[in-house]
Amino acid sequence: MSRTTYTLVIRETEPAEEIVAEVRSDGTIEESTSVAYADYGLTAVRDDWIPDDRRTEVTADVMTTRLQTERNGEGFSFRLLGDGETLAEQRLTDDEWNVVSVE
Repeated sequence: MSRTTYTLVIRETEPAEEIVAEVRSDGTIEESTSVAYADYGLTAVRDDWIPDDRRTEVTADVMTTRLQTERNGEGFSFRLLGDGETLAEQRLTDDEWNVVSVE
């Protein structure tokens, strides 16, 4: 097997309704998933501010990749798994991305 460089990209969509996580390799999107704020009773508070994309690059020799997403506490965790092992992880807190509960 050969080593491949993967980039885990976390970004917010326009309009600010969801977070998209992508795994990219050689300019191709290998895996993708999204998390809608409304599914968790949340909304984004925006005043001409948009959170920066988050990028984590990792090189690995794996046969399979998968994205794992979970809501934990007051934030979301996104993990890039390679052959079932964590290769990269990003955690986004509600405070960092100005996300609040809808009452």
